[in-house]
Amino acid sequence: MAEIADRLPHYKFGLIADVQYADSENGFNFTRTNERFYRRSLTLLKEAVQHWRTERVDSVLQLGDIIDGKCRVEEKSEICLQRVLNQFQDLQANVYHVWGNHELYNFERNVLMASDLAPKSGCSSPPDCAYYSVVLHPQLRLVALDCYEVSLLGVDNSYKYYDEAWNTLDSVNKNDTWNSPEGLTGLERRFLKYNGGCSTQQVQWLDQELADARSKNQNVIVIGHLPVLESSAHAANLLWNFDEVLRVLSLHKDSVLCYCSGHDHDGGYDQDEAGNHHITFPGVIEATDGNPFGTAHLHDNQLIIYGNGSVPNICIDLKYPIGNAPS
Repeated sequence: MAEIADRLPHYKFGLIADVQYADSENGFNFTRTNERFYRRSLTLLKEAVQHWRTERVDSVLQLGDIIDGKCRVEEKSEICLQRVLNQFQDLQANVYHVWGNHELYNFERNVLMASDLAPKSGCSSPPDCAYYSVVLHPQLRLVALDCYEVSLLGVDNSYKYYDEAWNTLDSVNKNDTWNSPEGLTGLERRFLKYNGGCSTQQVQWLDQELADARSKNQNVIVIGHLPVLESSAHAANLLWNFDEVLRVLSLHKDSVLCYCSGHDHDGGYDQDEAGNHHITFPGVIEATDGNPFGTAHLHDNQLIIYGNGSVPNICIDLKYPIGNAPS
């Protein structure tokens, strides 16, 4: 890795998850097992941005839950969101976002679609959808999933996937509150209201995007707020239909490099049976061991993610070495 690191990378990008900033005193998570440092998270984001500015990254991948649901309770959603987004202004880099549950605690889905957290100009996305793809480098494509397309968060009962989300939870979770995992075992624990799923249409779109990337000899990074591999996160934090997404990623193992997510504040890492890397970034909001973010360097033959804080260093072999694009 040291020999590779001596060469200038072709492209550099930052990664960070679960900033969950709020202008509030410290608190605790839903189960009151982990402390949350709401104001300090903004300081840690500033430090990460300063690092990326020094590195001169080309882009940043923000993996969701950029502000906390407390902001809406305190009627500060817009103020807190702008305060966080302002931190990125000094970067000469695009910031690509995905939505987590806390975005949808603060804003209705239709409001998010018209906000700075929506797919950027230059991204490829079906009409009125929050999932998208963008070519970061001629041989590196980013594919971003909307893990809450099928969800009860940020919508009312007129939403096209409302009934599907309701029936998904109602069929498994028999608790009075659907954020409680009581009585659920194993992978059933993912059927909680603060999780969500991808529609059949989105899964088909993912398959098409990965096939198109393969035809162009493009390596692919897939991101989403929710993890899709059980061994990279707690079961209670998985995407409802993680198995469908995992199947598509495995089918396209010849182009997929990794799947990066947040949501599980402990973080995690593993490879699936197809060899794809799954990196769950620890939550900045609960960080007690340094500042958890990553900085990725794209080299001729490898993508290296340099971890900060509790994020590990990860070296991933490219499926298509740089320079081997079709003529």
